[in-house]
Amino acid sequence: MAFSKPSASGLGTILTVNIPTSDIYNFMGTLTATTQVSAATAGPGGGAGTGTGGADVQSQVVVTVKQNGTTIFTSAAGDLGFGLSAVVCAASDVITFTTSSSLAQDQQPNAIRLTLAVSEGPI
Repeated sequence: MAFSKPSASGLGTILTVNIPTSDIYNFMGTLTATTQVSAATAGPGGGAGTGTGGADVQSQVVVTVKQNGTTIFTSAAGDLGFGLSAVVCAASDVITFTTSSSLAQDQQPNAIRLTLAVSEGPI
């Protein structure tokens, strides 16, 4: 049974899921990143407007999932989704999802959006 689909934007985002009953839970996350371009290169004379546009830059966001403060999952940098199946939880457990990145383009306001789907019981 699905019971929530929270989302939040920006790095350092913490989504918190408070577990209502003891059971197994499934968490599916999707990261959406804005199109990011590195700085343009200067032209042959060093002037602006004569060089090439910047190159597309792949997001380097990492999602860390903790259960009651203990890390249970860390995504690879740049992954745009993740799934955790059959996580055994007790009533009142707290599951947190945190985004981080050292890439300057990821650190722009609202450059990253994390959407989470949570369900209880077998999938």
